Amino acid sequence: MHLRLEDLPNEIILELLVYFDIPHLHQSFWGLNQRFNTLLQSLKNLSLVIENDESSLIEIFSRQIVHLKIDTSKSIDFTPLFNLRSLELCQANGFQLEQIRAEHMPNITNLIIQTRFYIMLPLEILREIFSSAFQYLHQATLNRLDAFPISSKFQSFSLHTLRVTCSHANVIIQLLSACPNLSCFHITFFGQNHHILPPSSPNYDHPLEKFTLDDPYHRLSHDTIQILLLYIPNVKYFFLKCRCRVPFISLMENIFQKLEQLEQFECDILESPNDQMVNVEVIQQLNECLHNLECVKQDDGSRLFLLE
Repeated sequence: MHLRLEDLPNEIILELLVYFDIPHLHQSFWGLNQRFNTLLQSLKNLSLVIENDESSLIEIFSRQIVHLKIDTSKSIDFTPLFNLRSLELCQANGFQLEQIRAEHMPNITNLIIQTRFYIMLPLEILREIFSSAFQYLHQATLNRLDAFPISSKFQSFSLHTLRVTCSHANVIIQLLSACPNLSCFHITFFGQNHHILPPSSPNYDHPLEKFTLDDPYHRLSHDTIQILLLYIPNVKYFFLKCRCRVPFISLMENIFQKLEQLEQFECDILESPNDQMVNVEVIQQLNECLHNLECVKQDDGSRLFLLE
């Protein structure tokens, strides 16, 4: 006796269907008969990755898709996905960006926007993200944020994790102000160093706990980094990648003096040659966070300090 798929009860078929992604569900089962169409449309919490133009899949599974990744610059209309929780745009264009509105995706919790490097995010989108419009948005990743022309009245109280690529240190400060409940903040810096001002109040007390400052092109000055530390007094985890143009030991002393709550420190710091290049063993004694600090001497006399 041969058992056919259609002879199985709905409960078992549904258990099997969860192992298929949406394209294979559509290709293998959609349109077989009304029973299978109904079963497919009863599935919940589906994820869809679009690499071409699968608009028909969005139309068929619009109520069920909660995770969407679009890895194409084609004009994909995802406004029907009212129940979307997570959206990742890998090659976002203007058409895709225009759809990022709270009225289209009121329940979004995770938003990732990657654009071509010359495309900056429209002001309208920034206003939506850094306001109460997306009231459930907890995580966001944004690239190419050169300026943050948002009024101080705009704040996102829901954002807890933020990853941003920016070109001006003032943007870092403005984002902290716009996200008063931020707990994890990752900055990749690629611009020129600019002078920034310290907090207006000596009692500045942002609750941020995890901070990553990645300066791969070594543009930030020691003074700028020192001022930024004043805006993150409660940080417990700190990763710093930069070029240190003062004695490395001085930078470490300043960090541990300003960040009294610091429990874990990691770094990838290149120290320029100077007259106060003390042995790494001495630096390791400054704080228990530095016990596993490594030092690699470079051919030009500089030193690379690594800690992870």
